[in-house]
Amino acid sequence: MPSMANITVKNAANADVVYVAATPSAGDRSPARWTQNAANAIIGFRPVFQVVTRDSSGKPGRIMEGSLRTPITTQVNGVETQLAVIPMTFQSTLPTNVDATLVADAFVQWGNLMASSLIRAVALEGYAPT
Repeated sequence: MPSMANITVKNAANADVVYVAATPSAGDRSPARWTQNAANAIIGFRPVFQVVTRDSSGKPGRIMEGSLRTPITTQVNGVETQLAVIPMTFQSTLPTNVDATLVADAFVQWGNLMASSLIRAVALEGYAPT
């Protein structure tokens, strides 16, 4: 099982963004939680990423669910104000009765699809490719 640690990713400007390890999982159905502390001085306005796992029904695999909640804020009359929240989620059932390298490959491909320039363009423009 992986150990809790900070996660560093690149933002749209190719700068490092650190999600700080906030709360490790206490076991099944208990999420591990990270926060992007540098994003905002106000704790409630910081992006939060979390991952939780559990056995699937009948135990042929492990269910992994994750979410990223990104608040969008601005200054209004000198007061930090939340304009919107971007919620993103994923769920996957990772089979435990097949070769682990095949499961890992499927997950890596999914991650790379999400990071592909075409899917980034979909997120930027809000429309599926035509």
